[in-house]
Amino acid sequence: MSTHHPDDMTLMNYAAGSLSLPQALAVSVHLCFCHECRDLVKNFNHLGGALLETIKPASTEEDAFDTLMATLEPHDHSQAPKPKLEVQDDARVTQHYTNPLLRYLPASLQDLPWQRQTKEISRFDLTSLINVKGFQVALQKISAGAKVPTHTHKGFEYTVILSGSFSDELGVYSQGDFIARDTTHKHSPTALQNEDCICLTVLNAPLKFTGWYRFLNPLMAWN
Repeated sequence: MSTHHPDDMTLMNYAAGSLSLPQALAVSVHLCFCHECRDLVKNFNHLGGALLETIKPASTEEDAFDTLMATLEPHDHSQAPKPKLEVQDDARVTQHYTNPLLRYLPASLQDLPWQRQTKEISRFDLTSLINVKGFQVALQKISAGAKVPTHTHKGFEYTVILSGSFSDELGVYSQGDFIARDTTHKHSPTALQNEDCICLTVLNAPLKFTGWYRFLNPLMAWN
């Protein structure tokens, strides 16, 4: 069971279909591991459907615009009927959360043609397959006990652990965990000693290394 999850707003946006494809991919992979978040997404879907049922069809009469604006003005909802939210325990819903990464991977995680970045860190780039401008999507493999140089972010980074575990300055994370980092965070992920750690990472801007590793920053620039 995952212990680190997307926040409620991210899950709500996922349910509404308003996340970008790379962001939605990261959330979908987390949902493969996390029953709790699957239930939340189902709740949001049911709630959205219930709310839609309470909205009256738009009129085509001349005063339709004025009527619409009136419905958007603040008013007292205390007496308004609340939509009924019922969530059914349907096993078929869970079956929809097969790992979406499978459509992009030519082989198992261990047999991928990993591109070595350092002696202990490798990468399999998915950016060209996802093909969404302004994002970088990749699988990262950190050898057991290895450490990623300390860095911060120029944008946000979503990480989902597919196998193994790693720790950083803010906690310890295991298979299925969803970790969100942004410009306010500085960390140095370190794989635990017993096995390699493989993660999915989604970024909307390059990493920014600190300390002695700042010389790598020009190499991290996106084309």
